[in-house]
Amino acid sequence: MISAEIAGALMLAVPALVAAWIALRRQGMALFLFAAAMIVVGVGYLTLTGATADIARGLLPGLVPAR
Repeated sequence: MISAEIAGALMLAVPALVAAWIALRRQGMALFLFAAAMIVVGVGYLTLTGATADIARGLLPGLVPAR
């Protein structure tokens, strides 16, 4: 089983990074890297507050362990 924190972080970060890449692919790599850094900071904050675990438990109740 995957931990709830990691599952929630992946469920938030991967779609955000894909959307940033699609939206910024013609603007240059530096702008995409800045957006990626901001996404990492945001997901890190949500992980530290426990929000990613709550999201994972809500969306994948059978695949992540309960508290």
